[in-house]
Amino acid sequence: MGSFGLTLLLTSVPAVQSTAIGNAGQAYGAAAAATSVVVLIYIARTFRHQSDESRLHREVLEAQTAELCLQRESSQGQHKTVQRSAEAAVRARHIKLLEMAIKDPVLMQCWPIYGIADSEELRKQYIYCNLIISHHCMCYELGYFTDEEVEQTLYHTFSNSVVRKFWEATRPARTRTAQHGGQMRKFYDMAELAYLRQLSDEGVA
Repeated sequence: MGSFGLTLLLTSVPAVQSTAIGNAGQAYGAAAAATSVVVLIYIARTFRHQSDESRLHREVLEAQTAELCLQRESSQGQHKTVQRSAEAAVRARHIKLLEMAIKDPVLMQCWPIYGIADSEELRKQYIYCNLIISHHCMCYELGYFTDEEVEQTLYHTFSNSVVRKFWEATRPARTRTAQHGGQMRKFYDMAELAYLRQLSDEGVA
């Protein structure tokens, strides 16, 4: 509104309507137009520069995010490795205890009786069967066996009648120790399927 009023004022004053003033006005208009073009170019370059900076910042943030993801995955992998090593150490200690009991009848009396294993010979056999099943379970939990491989291995293991008797005798204990989900419960379920399949085949491997 101010520009419109100033324009009306200048065009209505006779003193400013001379040819020289008109030429000066045209020159000023041309200069203003040229200046506007320069300003637009500068603004465009400024926007372009800001856009490039934003893109660089975005790329840096994406790279940092990717690095954090890699570090997290590496940390999780190290945690799993440490956990598996600890589990293997615990199982090795358990195996050592069972080996001592198998070699010494006095130590054998310290272990609970498996089902109807009322003789020393059968108790030794059942403890050894426990070692076999525990070994397969550890291999499965550590990722050495796939589901199909562990089931086939257990199917072959249950071709032995002593192992089948052990598995039948320890059913109540397994139900109590692995009631819910997890790798061990899944292993027991696959072992049960292999056991039943072996029974349906009349124990022929």
